[in-house]
Amino acid sequence: MRTVARGSPVDPPWSVPGMLLSNLRHGRGLAAPDSPLTLQELMARADYRDLRTPKMATGDLAPDFELPSVDGKSSVRLASLLDELPVALVFGSYT
Repeated sequence: MRTVARGSPVDPPWSVPGMLLSNLRHGRGLAAPDSPLTLQELMARADYRDLRTPKMATGDLAPDFELPSVDGKSSVRLASLLDELPVALVFGSYT
């Protein structure tokens, strides 16, 4: 619980009463049946918090990557798209 109490660049710090109340309220209820960790324990781990910390700033160049196409028959590389025209990467849902 001490890791969560300090907070992070993404999350505000938790109060001790808040952590205790959350543990009492949720307990293992949020964990997968075969998981040795609760959701709170997982989120308190340093490697999980590192994944949630941004590594890029606004204006940084996107790293090159390759993804399968929608039909699954080929792949698309970001660098090849940038040669043709500007690219906007949108993460999220519009449903």
